[in-house]
Amino acid sequence: MFEILPNPSLDTVLIVLRGALLIGAFWVFALAFTRWRRADERDAQRLHAQLERTFAELRSLHETVSVMSARIEAMGERVESEPRIAPVSVPNGSRGYDLAARLAKNGADIEQLVATCGVTRHEAELLTRLHGAQKREATPAVREQPAQRAPASAPTRPIQAQPQSMPQHSGRKRGSLLSVVG
Repeated sequence: MFEILPNPSLDTVLIVLRGALLIGAFWVFALAFTRWRRADERDAQRLHAQLERTFAELRSLHETVSVMSARIEAMGERVESEPRIAPVSVPNGSRGYDLAARLAKNGADIEQLVATCGVTRHEAELLTRLHGAQKREATPAVREQPAQRAPASAPTRPIQAQPQSMPQHSGRKRGSLLSVVG
């Protein structure tokens, strides 16, 4: 039935070669397309997993922001409901402390310091203890001096203001930070 042509023509051989090359090219194309598709599926799965992780982190951040915003609102409400401790009208804090220290030395009470200088009650108490105590200690000493007069026969000696064992610091107050450091 099928007889092999004893002398195939050149056209027939070229047609058969073209057909074989075409079938080979389709086979290579199909193999490359399959591999490309599998790689694309793996990339899509990897991207999907990364997207899920990103959404999970985003949800977590959203929850954190919600909690923080609720806390900020609660703090804002608490600040609005509580009275202010120190008035804002004092432009310079150190000037208020200087004024408060001077008033405390002159005998101002705690309420006056709070109202005039813009310091808190605890700061006013501290300033009164620090600076008001000097005045209270100096006043009894002045009252006791006339009562304790030395007898006329006793020799008078000059009273030293500072013991000789204490080193003298030039231009520094005793008890200040500079005298401790220096």
